[in-house]
Amino acid sequence: MNRQKEYIVSIIMPTYNSERTLERSLCSIRNQSLEQDAVEILILDGGSTDRTKEIAEKYGAIFLENKKRLPEFAKQIGLLEAKGKYGIFIDSDESFKNSDSLRRRIAFLEQHPDIKNLVSSGQVCVEGEKGINRYANYIGDPFSNYVYRYDGYNRISDMTRMYTYKKEGEAFLFTFAENEALPLFDALGNMFEIEAARRIYYETGEDKSFAANIFSNMVGKTGCAAMLENDYICHDPGLTVPVYLRKLRWRVKNNLFQKEGVGFRERSKGVQKLKKRQMKYVLYCLLVIPVLADSVRMAVTKKDSWFILHMFFAEYVFVVIAWYMFLKIIKFPVKMEAAYGRTSENETKEY
Repeated sequence: MNRQKEYIVSIIMPTYNSERTLERSLCSIRNQSLEQDAVEILILDGGSTDRTKEIAEKYGAIFLENKKRLPEFAKQIGLLEAKGKYGIFIDSDESFKNSDSLRRRIAFLEQHPDIKNLVSSGQVCVEGEKGINRYANYIGDPFSNYVYRYDGYNRISDMTRMYTYKKEGEAFLFTFAENEALPLFDALGNMFEIEAARRIYYETGEDKSFAANIFSNMVGKTGCAAMLENDYICHDPGLTVPVYLRKLRWRVKNNLFQKEGVGFRERSKGVQKLKKRQMKYVLYCLLVIPVLADSVRMAVTKKDSWFILHMFFAEYVFVVIAWYMFLKIIKFPVKMEAAYGRTSENETKEY
């Protein structure tokens, strides 16, 4: 593969033991209507021991090592290595629903050079998906859902309700006030202009968490972003309830103990609205009734009884936060897993 070649778009994908979903994801990229010579696929791998590398090479992807293993650092490597004009962060369990997605996105960004970030319009589940995966796709995690108040299925509905926008054909153009609480759109097919991203990265001191929080870092500077209609990502997380609970614990630990700032801790810096919502989450869980009301509301509106379990998951996250905060206060050593989504001492889950 000629690494000196310039591409229109670079797909940046963290992997770790991703053979279950990787082929579907790469196939959705190679089946795009955009000319494939214009597409670079960067696989940033955290040391897979399965067929991840073999599948990546089958689809002509460039396979690079991510020594730190976490997907946040894989994105950082990809941002600096990419040769495309535009970059897209997409996970190995995500795929493009629309085969015209790349072509439409590039056409829009070329016509709107002032807009540096374009995000997907939401995510859909694979057919016949299990309840825990339907819930996780909509919620993400209970804390983030409460703080950012988003609908994982349909981003447009919440964005048009919460932020200033104008409609232009099939596109929604959003503008954000200074220090406004921005939506959580760093993943799920987030597309950005690479030159602008790198310029902001170097101007702001080459923060190692920059790529992991790229939407808030860029939009905080540009004050604008966009979204196209019918531009969905299919997400197949392959969760079970025990794995989801471990994932929730990992997210709490990552925010509280990770030495290099990532996640909510980094995004909330200087944003008082997010910090207030963080404190309100404590009251939300302590009162219990609001959590129960949300659980019933979501179960009814989504016509999915699985959402009744929101009450359990929300309270579980609250207890985990309280526990790890206590351990942090008493300076008790907490072991950080080497990879995102570790499911047990001897088993790792893909990301």
